[in-house]
Amino acid sequence: MGKSKKRIFNKNTDNKGSVLKRRDVIARILSDIKNNKLTDETKRFISLFGITSEELTEAGAAYEELSAVEHLML
Repeated sequence: MGKSKKRIFNKNTDNKGSVLKRRDVIARILSDIKNNKLTDETKRFISLFGITSEELTEAGAAYEELSAVEHLML
């Protein structure tokens, strides 16, 4: 590979951005639910990752907390 192609190919390798993992997203959703801070970002995470109420209960959410956000789990 020539120098120019290699430079172009590796141009954005240092700036990869943030990578979201499912367990990190679940932890963030749980903290938002427990703090009564449901934002649009929380709603997007639930729909983007397809988070179910079963996953949240396994992660430590109480039934009362999940009943408050039941409409987001559809």
